Amino acid sequence: MSSRPGALKRFNHWRIRKGRELRNLRLLAWYRFAYERKRPRLSLSGLTECRTVGLMMLGNGIGDAIVVSGFISALRKAGKEVHCICNKKTAGILTDMIETDGLHVLPDRPKRKDVLRLHLSFDAVILFGDPDKNLHRDMRVLTAIGHRYAVGYNQKDTRFFDLNIIRDEKGCHWSERLRDGAARLGVPIENFTYDLHFSDECQREVDEFAAGMGKQGFVIFNPVASDKFRSLSPAFIMETLGWLTSHSSRRVVVFNVRNEDLAKDFPDAVFAPFDALDRSIALVGKCACLITVDTSFVHAARFFNVSMIGIYNNRLACNRYDNNVQWGPGYDKAVQVFSDAHVNTETGDDLRDMPFEILEKALEECEALR
Repeated sequence: MSSRPGALKRFNHWRIRKGRELRNLRLLAWYRFAYERKRPRLSLSGLTECRTVGLMMLGNGIGDAIVVSGFISALRKAGKEVHCICNKKTAGILTDMIETDGLHVLPDRPKRKDVLRLHLSFDAVILFGDPDKNLHRDMRVLTAIGHRYAVGYNQKDTRFFDLNIIRDEKGCHWSERLRDGAARLGVPIENFTYDLHFSDECQREVDEFAAGMGKQGFVIFNPVASDKFRSLSPAFIMETLGWLTSHSSRRVVVFNVRNEDLAKDFPDAVFAPFDALDRSIALVGKCACLITVDTSFVHAARFFNVSMIGIYNNRLACNRYDNNVQWGPGYDKAVQVFSDAHVNTETGDDLRDMPFEILEKALEECEALR
């Protein structure tokens, strides 16, 4: 009897997965017949001559956008015009911190008419992600955009793509995928760097806050991610704050936490100083050390080249790539610590179950905290 619920759960997951696959097949067949077959196919020799490039970023988050900023910057410096097609969530960071030649915002579940009313047309459109359950959404958007070339990665259905770049990235950082794409457009990138910009008002507010923290400097602790499995438990947060306030000479700033009990227990700590994302990211550039579970701030720390301890939960991105590597920090001042469950799933280990001793060792060895 004990195995029956597990078997039913596995069957239900299989049924949902197969249902999504059938939906994708049905919709892709229609998009191909109704729209894609009418588009002329051109020689790939003209790909490097493309002047306008559209990036499809409907499934990308804040951290993804920070990494993509390096690709956008390289193409714009090479004289190309780069536009981003994204949802409202990603539009915020693209508007405030990343310079583009055009930003086109769609609903989370865009209809074809939502895209058509924007009258979009580019020489090349690029979809960076591997195919997933939202492939039908991406092809609905792609076929509503005027384009000469469509570039995809690891696509199984190549009918919509003029160039399908096959990459095995199990040991690669995601920026390597972007470098590959840039090279196909005739823009080689030798040193891939992120490119963020902040308004004068943002910089002034952050400078004033940092100056008020005193000469001893401060450390930023970010214990919360967008996914509950990558967020730390209240007990772990308490232990970390206790260690920092008793062992480090730095003051402590805590991101994404508003808790009256914690504020009483740690009166010298500053909780959630800014609501605006650009202020929080800019503040990373002023800290002595960042401790974070969220890769968005990992990438911000890399941009500013500050000392950082990143806490990773061994998840498998796209159920195949080692997220610890693909979305790792990738710079000398960064240290990674890993949870110890190793469940080897797309969700990864639950950081709420991770023992504090794993992080404590990294804290003790971090010179920037002294």
